[in-house]
Amino acid sequence: MKKIISLILTASVFLMLAGCTQEARPDYEYLSAQLSEINEKYGFEYFDMFIYEDACQVYLSLEAEDDVLLSFHTDENGSISDITATAYGKTTSDDRKKAAYMDFVQNLIGVFCNLSNEDRNGVNENLSYDSIDKYFTDLYETYTCGRYNFIFSSNSEFIYTYCRYFEAMENPTGPVNDTE
Repeated sequence: MKKIISLILTASVFLMLAGCTQEARPDYEYLSAQLSEINEKYGFEYFDMFIYEDACQVYLSLEAEDDVLLSFHTDENGSISDITATAYGKTTSDDRKKAAYMDFVQNLIGVFCNLSNEDRNGVNENLSYDSIDKYFTDLYETYTCGRYNFIFSSNSEFIYTYCRYFEAMENPTGPVNDTE
C-alpha cells in the first residue's frame, strides 16, 4: 500500500512540475510595472489606454510627446498575446530619438518574451530593430524563435516591431529567419 501511495504522490509531483513549466505571459499591469522599473517613461496605467480595432493601445512619450504607440491584444484571461511598438518618422527623426525607440523595444521584448540569452542574441542577430541606421528604410524582416514570432518593418514614415506568442510551438526544430 505504501508503494502505491508513494507512486501516486510521485506522479502528482511530476504533473505539478509539468504544469509549472508552462510559459506565463504578462498582463498589462505586469508589463507596465516591469517596464516602468526599467524606465519610468515606459510605464502606463489602465486609463492611459484606449481600445481600437480590438487592440489595447497607449501612446508613450519617450523623447517627444506621444512618439511611440504601444499596441497589444489580450486573451480571455487578460494575458497579452501579441505586442507592437510603432514610431512615426516625424517624431523620431534624430539618432537620440531612434536610440530611445530601440532601447524601448529591446526592453519590451525582454519583458514580454522572457527569452534566454541565446534566444535574445538570435533575435538581435536576425532583426534590425537594434540598428538605428536602418530605421525609415524599406525593410521587412521576420524571425521565429520557440513560441514567438517577430516582425521588424520599416518604411520612409514608420518603424514597427511586432511580437506574437503562439500557444503551440510553430517550429519545433529551431529558429527560422525569413528576411527579405
